[in-house]
Amino acid sequence: MNATRTDKKVKKDASLFKKSLLSFLNGTFLTRDKVLQHMPFVLFLVLLAVGYISYGYHAESTVKRMYELERQVKELKAQDLTLKSDLEQIKQQSNVAEVIKDMGLQDNRIQPFKISRNAQP
Repeated sequence: MNATRTDKKVKKDASLFKKSLLSFLNGTFLTRDKVLQHMPFVLFLVLLAVGYISYGYHAESTVKRMYELERQVKELKAQDLTLKSDLEQIKQQSNVAEVIKDMGLQDNRIQPFKISRNAQP
């Protein structure tokens, strides 16, 4: 007697599962009153999920841009250091003397001195 009850219960559960699955697949579950009552909340959750996904993509693109800008800053710092080094080399007196010699000018061998004027009262 107990075995027939469990068989009936299993058959009833299987048919209930089939009905529920069929209802879900053909969309008739959406027409029930309880589902319609909760539809604004479901739409709010969908909107929230879309916003969350959108924010994730935005954050990812921002991080990529940040890494790209950091790489550019490092590259520009290295270029600045190279240019400063080249400028220091060009400003050395021996290099300046060589350049002005090619222009036909001479390097001054006399040290500079201060000219003072005596003030008369």
